[in-house]
Order: sequence, then C-alpha cells, then structure tokens
Amino acid sequence: MSMSFESPHGGDVWLVERLMGIGALSLIDFSSNVNPYGPSPRAVKAVVELAPTLSLYPDDECLKLRQSLSEHYDLDPANFIVGNGSTELIYLFARVFVGCGLAGVHIPTFSEYERAVASCGGSCLYTKPHVQGAPSVEELMELMDGGVKALFICNPNNPNGSVMRAEELEEVLEEAEKRGVYVLLDEDFVELADEGSARSFICEVEKFSKLVVLRSFTKSHGLAGLRVGYAAASREAISRMEAARVRWNVNLLAQEAAVAALQDGEHVEAARRLVKSEKPRLMREMQGLEWAKPIYGYANFLLVELSGVTSRELKMELARRGFLIRDCSNFRGLNDRYIRVAVKRSWENELLIEELKKLEVKRSVN
Repeated sequence: MSMSFESPHGGDVWLVERLMGIGALSLIDFSSNVNPYGPSPRAVKAVVELAPTLSLYPDDECLKLRQSLSEHYDLDPANFIVGNGSTELIYLFARVFVGCGLAGVHIPTFSEYERAVASCGGSCLYTKPHVQGAPSVEELMELMDGGVKALFICNPNNPNGSVMRAEELEEVLEEAEKRGVYVLLDEDFVELADEGSARSFICEVEKFSKLVVLRSFTKSHGLAGLRVGYAAASREAISRMEAARVRWNVNLLAQEAAVAALQDGEHVEAARRLVKSEKPRLMREMQGLEWAKPIYGYANFLLVELSGVTSRELKMELARRGFLIRDCSNFRGLNDRYIRVAVKRSWENELLIEELKKLEVKRSVN
C-alpha cells in the first residue's frame, strides 16, 4: 500500500510520526533550515529556570526582549515589534499595509506572503519565476507600476538562496519610499548566509520609513518550537502594527529564551562556521549524483533539481529511511522536480549522502 503526505512547509516531523509511525525525534530533518546545533544552551537554561512561572501572564509589550534588541542593533525599543514567530508578523504586515489591495511578490519564495495577503482579501502580482538568481530591480519596479501597496522581498531568498545586491535593494527602497509603497524585507536567513553576501538593512529603518525588516529566532537561533520573531521599522510603522497586534501573543518562555539566545553570539557564529565548511562539501557530493543538480545559493540550504524522480517520490523514500527533505513542488514557480536540503552537521550530511548513493544504485539496478 502506497502512502504519501503533503505539508505546506518543511519541519513536518510530527506529521511523519502520525502517518508513518517513525518517531519525530529519530528523524534527521533536512527540510527545516534551522541552526544545525539546535538552540543555544543559554536559551534552554532560561526555559528550564522559568518553568515554575508558567502560571504568570507574559509581558504583553515584550519590553525586556525589545530592549535587548535595541542594544543589539543600536536602535530604540520603539523600533521593534515581537511576534509569535515571524509568520505572525507577515500576516500583521499584510493586514495593516495591504488590506484588500495589491501586493508584489517575486517567485519562487516563501508561500506565507501570498497566503497572508489572501487572508485580508487582497491579491498578488508576481515577477517571472527565477529558479536561480534574484529578481531584478526592473521587475520589482514593474510590480510597483502595477499599483501594489506593498512589496514582499525575501533576502536571502527561500527556497533558492539567491541574494539581491545591496545597491539594488537600496534603489528599490528609495523608489518605494517615493511612491509610498511599503516593503517587507524578510532577512530570516541573513545571519547564516555566506559572509559578505547579503547586507542587512535592519539598522536603516529610520532612513526608509516604509521599510519593515523581518527577523526570526527560528533559523539562526534554533528556537522553532517556541515561535518568536521580530520586525524592525520606523516608529510610525511599528505603532500601526502594534495597534493591530493580538495581546499576549508571545509566551513567557519564548521571550526569555530569545533574550538568552541573543546574548549567545558564539552559538550563531559556530553555526555560520559549520555552514561555511559543510555546504561546499554537500554540494560536491550531490553533484556526483546523476539525477540531482544542486543550485548554489548563499543561504544555509541548497535547492536541488531532480531528473527521473519526483520530489514527492524522493521525499517518501527518504522518510521511510528516517530522513526528511523539503518537497518544493508547492512553491509558486517551481514543480515536482525540485527539493530543498538544509546544511546540517557533518555526520548528518554524510548519512544523507550515503542514503542518496544507495538510492542511485537501486535506480541503476532497476
């Protein structure tokens, strides 16, 4: 009996456990692009120590975390808003700045942008698909010509790891400022990107009043299960988002773990060093497979084009063997010939490559 499962995103370990009976903790998850070392020990310690306080309400204003962010980036606490994961802030941005209007989205990219817009009754205009490489300035200008109220830009981009050059982004931001178009710049992957590849604009939110920079503690800090993200923007933009925010949206443990994680810069730096050494090796090994063509990107993952096998088939086969990969067939602009693979620790990468080589031998025999 054949079995298949679909999920709109990666990290579906609990779904696999329910449907296939494989323990979630025994899976090696390459579908989720989080810190290969997991959460900072400081964050774990903060959660354990706070367990006795679970009967207390969390700080609705997330003031301690916002103060930590202000010190980290040399901005004012009023320049930050904290959300139940960065995804909540995507929906909040769409609700406040798009509504039932138009938004511009380059593709392929994170699907929650268009879902957030649709949830408000709005609709999207799209660039042409870019499997490799980033959208051009001209394409984003064309979206603004189409009358969009906001642009969604993911940089580095998910799922292909492409990066827009800083001068190109600045040109887009300057034009958006003139036209009154808001820009959500999603920098969730910037901290684990190749050194010097993607310039952050988080410290320039007072320069560009229509810019909202999105960050998360999920990717670089490994706190996916706690759901905590943040956005930086002008005081006016943050004030508008705060007025629409749900109260007590970030739990007590998430707030304290995020503060602790932010103070552990070495944990992120160690992950950055690991990605720097492991990504080229993972790419070389995949290039040696006849049916897989990895596409180089600047983030902590690889988009891979398949031949002779679909993304769903490969996902199922690897899941049976205890590995999860991201089936990219549901990305607008891609199809069932693409998967995404995170860069993990050396021994985990080696195990995945071994399984892929076994599958190649099996395919050649059949």
